[in-house]
Amino acid sequence: MKRLGFLLMCVAAMAMASCGSANSLASSDAAAATSGASCGTALVGLYGAYNTTGKVDLTNSTNLANALTVATCYTQLKNNKDNEGYKKSFRNGMISAGAGIITQANATNVMNNLLTMTGLTGVNANNIAQKAETAVAIVQLLQVLKG
Repeated sequence: MKRLGFLLMCVAAMAMASCGSANSLASSDAAAATSGASCGTALVGLYGAYNTTGKVDLTNSTNLANALTVATCYTQLKNNKDNEGYKKSFRNGMISAGAGIITQANATNVMNNLLTMTGLTGVNANNIAQKAETAVAIVQLLQVLKG
């Protein structure tokens, strides 16, 4: 009888653990979609400015905020680069916020280019305006959208 009780406790613990894992995955996917949407919105803003002026002006507060958002989303994506579910949700979030600029056809390419950027590493609110390589990285990413 004690064995049966122990077995039932083990089964209950495993069921609770698997539900917890499913919840973590779901919240991870939601976080990825939110991050992707933020990235998509920021890229669309930067793309509009880039198309108008032909450059990424990091002295403009809107561009600066959008570049910081892209850098933050880059870090989140980079931290989950081996998680296919996260990347899929991130990609879908970018498409949903991409205003027709980030599409099914180019979203994977945009995400893969974002993952390989080096100018976005270590960017934060305190140093973004001083990082010339950040502007270069963002221009390279925007050129992917021009396709």
